[in-house]
Amino acid sequence: MKWEHLSNSGEYHQLNVEADWSELAADYDDLVSGYAKVSVPGFRPGKVLLAVIEKRFRKEIIDDLSRRAAQRLCREAVREAGVESLGLMETTDIECEKGKPFLFNARYHPMPKIDLPDLSSLKIDSSGTDPLDQISLRLLELVRFDIPDVMVKDELALDGFDRGVPGSTEWKAASDRLKLMLILKQIARQEGVEVDETDVEQRIREKAVAFNAKAHTLRAELEKGGGLLRLKDMLLAESTLEYLIEKTRE
Repeated sequence: MKWEHLSNSGEYHQLNVEADWSELAADYDDLVSGYAKVSVPGFRPGKVLLAVIEKRFRKEIIDDLSRRAAQRLCREAVREAGVESLGLMETTDIECEKGKPFLFNARYHPMPKIDLPDLSSLKIDSSGTDPLDQISLRLLELVRFDIPDVMVKDELALDGFDRGVPGSTEWKAASDRLKLMLILKQIARQEGVEVDETDVEQRIREKAVAFNAKAHTLRAELEKGGGLLRLKDMLLAESTLEYLIEKTRE
């Protein structure tokens, strides 16, 4: 994979990325195999020739491949560039065709500087307040940094608010939630707290049962909008809070 920095645009930084087809081939084959399970008139289930699948579902396969590969390669390119993104990365100007190099631009917010406090200063009192809330509020008091407005608006949209007003109760709640997630992510890195694919799959299965849905269908939906990465971040935040509570009791 090759990448180069582009000129910064306002709050965003940009990379131009090019990857050889070999870096996407496995994803392509996996998607084709998935579409091979779809019912096609004139063929018995599971007996459709792959060439027929590739032709019939060409647009869908390429669209799915573009989303999947762009997010993965975005993260790899940013990591190779020695920078860290804040939140999800956006991809534009995607060029994706079987057997040819994969091209796109990655746009992202650079991670702000986060100075973590001495974790031993995080104490839980016996006031009856939820220990998770106590730790969360204390972290937000001790660690101060700014979140881009566009990210707060996106967070509000997830809560069902079409527009947010800076300074409002909803705005502050969304901003604090984003800040806390970032603080906990930094603590997890420092303290070696991790979640793996097994943890993610377990939570997806639990949510699928709650929503009366199939786990693989829910996972596919999460992959489309960056929800899978968000879910992993939420699990990491939960594990880190549990770690901090145990640490304060030592």
